[in-house]
Amino acid sequence: MYLPNEEFIKSYSEEYLEYIQEQVCCITGSTAPDAHHLEAIGMGQNRKNPNQKHFTAIPLSRELHTEVHAIGIHKFQERYNIQLWQEAYYYFAKWLLIKMGKAE
Repeated sequence: MYLPNEEFIKSYSEEYLEYIQEQVCCITGSTAPDAHHLEAIGMGQNRKNPNQKHFTAIPLSRELHTEVHAIGIHKFQERYNIQLWQEAYYYFAKWLLIKMGKAE
């Protein structure tokens, strides 16, 4: 089924954000993570509205979420030996497979 980008975003971005918040932290494995957006939402924008940037979210514990904002993405990735964009693609691909009914 094809949906124009705007319709896809309206239909699924908030659902995807909820999916991310149901995962465990991608570094520590702790539950109830924050959804860290790799593509920043920006000041003054409502994070609860449909937004294409929700699809760049990854699950991070509250402590790590605060840390990545404090030290920056490059230093954070070096410290934890992780590629955050790669993780974001992994979560998005898994979610798409679940949506298509083909996940494990």
